[in-house]
Amino acid sequence: MEWAALGLGRVRDCRPIATGVMNQSWRLTTDAGVFAVKRLRDRTPDEVRVVNELLPRLAGEGFPVPTPRGDPVRIGGDWYTATAWLDGVHPENATLREDLGDLVGRLHVALATLCPPAPRRLPDVPENPFKSIKKLAVYAGRPPADDFDRCAAEEIEWRREMLAELADQRPADAELAPCGWTHGDLQPFNLLVDADGRVSGILDWDRLGVRPYGLEVVRTATIMYGHALDRIAAFVAGYRAQVPIGDAELADAADRRWWTLLTETWQLERHYEHDDRSGDHLLARRGDYLRWWTAHRSEVTAALTAG
Repeated sequence: MEWAALGLGRVRDCRPIATGVMNQSWRLTTDAGVFAVKRLRDRTPDEVRVVNELLPRLAGEGFPVPTPRGDPVRIGGDWYTATAWLDGVHPENATLREDLGDLVGRLHVALATLCPPAPRRLPDVPENPFKSIKKLAVYAGRPPADDFDRCAAEEIEWRREMLAELADQRPADAELAPCGWTHGDLQPFNLLVDADGRVSGILDWDRLGVRPYGLEVVRTATIMYGHALDRIAAFVAGYRAQVPIGDAELADAADRRWWTLLTETWQLERHYEHDDRSGDHLLARRGDYLRWWTAHRSEVTAALTAG
């Protein structure tokens, strides 16, 4: 790879970053320092420039975000973007301090100040269960060639049965509030923590956008803490100390996130239609969590509204 176009100095070392899900990234060491370089996959250079303008302002407010190093650059047929390297490790449940909810709340407050005005309400139309059943049927009945095929066959059969049984539990079309600017993908691979479990980096701002706050809260809490309902409750309590959001909105967001997991088919689409295996491991992981959530829906909702 010809990295000179990035203008980061003479390259001394270049290593692929193995963690992450879908983005291809590298740790680049040059005479000028250490940098994270990412190939743009589903965002345009103009969208990245908007993020690059925001990040220094967030850093000025005290948030641990990467410092952009120039605009996106085209190398060959792809676009690449670079930021200064942030030290830390991706967190596990046990290594993450209890103040993440407070941090996410303060982040939402800061984004509301630094970004353009956002609509107070946004429409949400959950997937039709029978449409999802038809989508799943497209991938059913394939001769199993590997572990992914076997996992997919089991997952497809279970979800089709659940969707038929639980079709009447589809959340209603609605205008959701409160809404505002959000990170969009707060999960372990997009966070770094130091040795004390304190967040030292909030990475990958590709999905910056306006969303219902409740959906980001529920998604983040369940991804970060899984079955640990006490930690989910602590996360929400920390968040609500910064952003007022009611029990009804959080309970509704929980139903919508659960329904999204039940109806999503993107891992199958990527694998079978685009020969993209970057999300393969999430099919089984999210399937296992979905089964547990389906069996414990009332307890999860209670945790999300306890704070």
